[in-house]
Amino acid sequence: MKQKTIKSVLMCKPLHFAELNYIINPWMKPGTIKEQIALDQWEQLVNSYKKLGITVNVIEQPLGVPDMVFATDQGIVHGKKVLLSRFWHEERRDETQFYKDWFEQNGYQIEYLPAGAYFEGNGDAYFFKNKLLVGIGFRADEFTCEAVSKALDIEVIPLQITNASFYHLDVGFLPLNDETAFYYPKAFNKRSREVLKQLIPNLVELSEEETEGFSANSVVTGNTVIHQAGNPTFTEKLKKLGYNSIDVDLSEFKKSGGGAHCLTNILKYYE
Repeated sequence: MKQKTIKSVLMCKPLHFAELNYIINPWMKPGTIKEQIALDQWEQLVNSYKKLGITVNVIEQPLGVPDMVFATDQGIVHGKKVLLSRFWHEERRDETQFYKDWFEQNGYQIEYLPAGAYFEGNGDAYFFKNKLLVGIGFRADEFTCEAVSKALDIEVIPLQITNASFYHLDVGFLPLNDETAFYYPKAFNKRSREVLKQLIPNLVELSEEETEGFSANSVVTGNTVIHQAGNPTFTEKLKKLGYNSIDVDLSEFKKSGGGAHCLTNILKYYE
């Protein structure tokens, strides 16, 4: 059972997150975000990573792009290449240039998707063994899968999401290692549930309460999982699977449909 340990991540400091004024997913509550509390919660997540020995790179947030805080959506990093995202909703498209600039300034080679391919980075996708699982239906689609497969030279397995609350794969699915993953069955159609059962030896169901608590939107490094606070049954499941649990209150970010994973773009794992 292979455990991957994170070496470095990219995060965006939520300086203007509270200005959110639109709704593009069912979780969003514009006008309710408390700026200082969000900043304090983000700092707690950053400190949790640093205590684990993870290097945290920070990009500043300008005005006008409140969802820019969700760094994982910006692209998939593969070595020193990054496949840059193309956002489905116009409200998020201005974020891309800032991340493009950061990646270029830090020595990454930028890969672009063809016109018509919408893809929102690690929000839509997870590597699993030598494959890439991509959630389709609300942001990405089959054309996206073909384009991503070609760009990354990897087999892509599409998973059909049927519930708008799980617009991104990382809201209803969480791989722990190359044998075990959590998932919320009601997020996917029957065929995709069967694909997951065939692909993953130990597929563990998340309850509705755990899913609404954003348990799936967690970050796994080694045998530690950093996740949204207030999910005691999820913590117990992790313990039974041999994982340590670090809970962080990220409730302000849930008001835009995000959690620990959304806020964190993993740049590099230890070899």
